[in-house]
Amino acid sequence: MTPTTKKTLLQKGLDLLFQLHLKTSTWVAKLIGPMVFNFGTKDRNWNISTRELLRFPEKSLGKALGEFLAKDGLEPLAGAEYHDAQHVLLDYSVSFKDEVALQFFLHGNGKKSIASVSTMIGAWCILPTQWKYLRTAYERGKQARDISTLNLKAMLGDDLDHTKRMLFNEASY
Repeated sequence: MTPTTKKTLLQKGLDLLFQLHLKTSTWVAKLIGPMVFNFGTKDRNWNISTRELLRFPEKSLGKALGEFLAKDGLEPLAGAEYHDAQHVLLDYSVSFKDEVALQFFLHGNGKKSIASVSTMIGAWCILPTQWKYLRTAYERGKQARDISTLNLKAMLGDDLDHTKRMLFNEASY
C-alpha cells in the first residue's frame, strides 16, 4: 500500500467519523432543543405564524424570518421565536455547527447561561475542527451591541440591513 493510498484511506475514515459525529450531535440537539425552549426559556410566545411573517415588507426582519422558516418548512416554535430571529439577524443557519456558533456569539455578547456554557464546553470536545469558526463567533458577539436589550418582536417590520448595521455599529454591513 502506497503512502498516498494510506492517506486517502485515513482521510475517508476521518470523514466518515466526522459525518457520524455530526449526525449524532444533530440528533442529540433535536432531542434536547425542545426541552430547553419548553422549560428553560423566559421568552413569551409571539403568537405568529410563518405565513404572517411572510406578509411583512420586503427586506424587513419579519419577512426574512418568515423566509428563513419557510425554506425548511418550519413554523415558529413557541418561546423560541426570539432565538429564530437571532439566527436571521446574525446570519447563522440551523445547521448544528451554526447552532453552536450562535451560542458562542451569545456568550461573547454577555449571555452567561447554562445552555451557552455547556454548549461551549461540549463544542470544544466534539467540534475540534471548528474551533476557529467558533472563536470568531465569540469575538463577533463581544463586538456587537448587547442583543438582549433589543425587542426583536417590535423590530419585525424594520429594515434587516439597517438593523444589522445598528447591531454592529457599522456604516455599512
